[in-house]
Amino acid sequence: MMKMHSAKRPDAFSMVELMVVIAIMVILAGLLIASLPGIQARINRGKVETFLAELEAGLSRYQLDHGIYPLNQPTGDRDISGLNGAAILYQHLSGDFNLDGEVDFQTNEKVYVERLDFFSNRDAKEKRSDNVGGQFMVIDSFGDPVRYLAQPPNLPRGQVRLTRSPTYDLWSIAGKDPRAPNAESAFITNWGSN
Repeated sequence: MMKMHSAKRPDAFSMVELMVVIAIMVILAGLLIASLPGIQARINRGKVETFLAELEAGLSRYQLDHGIYPLNQPTGDRDISGLNGAAILYQHLSGDFNLDGEVDFQTNEKVYVERLDFFSNRDAKEKRSDNVGGQFMVIDSFGDPVRYLAQPPNLPRGQVRLTRSPTYDLWSIAGKDPRAPNAESAFITNWGSN
């Protein structure tokens, strides 16, 4: 009886098997790359939410010391008023009242939010304030000024309250165009659930 020798298969992948594996890897890499902007946006939103909570804690400490939150004079436009509020937040919470970019230790100004002054974070990867249009402002992880609006608790008769919460409004536009339709639904705010 003759023995049939079975052809021994080499211990290697065939070209077809290699092509299938490479195709699968390309598809998975494409899916990962497509999802990266969404992942980065979620990371930035989380950073902004944490930063806004830190600002709220600083505002609470400020209010305990002064009996009132820092006020800003609202204009007819909520976004412009909020932008002006970013400069007021910087001044009152950073301890930089003379607006030179550094905490005013000579005049014993109190710092309500650490590392908020421009000098402390000008070279930081994640800035907390920046010089925007010639004014120092509090900025978020998207690089946009944080909006802040606070009106006196008792408004004169006939004056309209622009704030959504009873004390102050604090919000980030989260990298969106604030003038776009329905943009506010993407904002990170202290007055409603997003």
